[in-house]
Amino acid sequence: MSKQELYAWSSFGMTLSILVFYALIVFGWPDGVPDFSSTAVKIFFNLFWIAFVVELILDATKNKTGVEKDERDFMIDARGFKNGYNFLSSFIAILIFQVLVSNIFDGIHSWFTIVAKPSFVLHVLFILLLLSSLIRRGTQLFYYRKDF
Repeated sequence: MSKQELYAWSSFGMTLSILVFYALIVFGWPDGVPDFSSTAVKIFFNLFWIAFVVELILDATKNKTGVEKDERDFMIDARGFKNGYNFLSSFIAILIFQVLVSNIFDGIHSWFTIVAKPSFVLHVLFILLLLSSLIRRGTQLFYYRKDF
């Protein structure tokens, strides 16, 4: 396993743990599901610290004179960035359209007016940012495993 693939795994784990923490804090634990929030927080907290330590070790072992990335790594990075950017830009366009439509239906109490609140839009944008990072790293991991 190359350093770039290890870095992709650790970044994927760290982003996933941040997303789960954020979702638990903002939306809370679902009512119909037994409360395993303390166990989930413990698991993802440990995952966050393990990924953090792995990234620190990878950064500390960087060779200043050697080659860190080759053409294959650049091609895999490009595909990951492309997929993450396409996901993010598509859903931001959908969110902008939704805010526009909610301004048109301002007097009607519907789903559109709930979603157009600035606090909700902020949460959606942050979650979209984390999901695009997960898609970027997931694409990179797919191509590293596929032997691109």
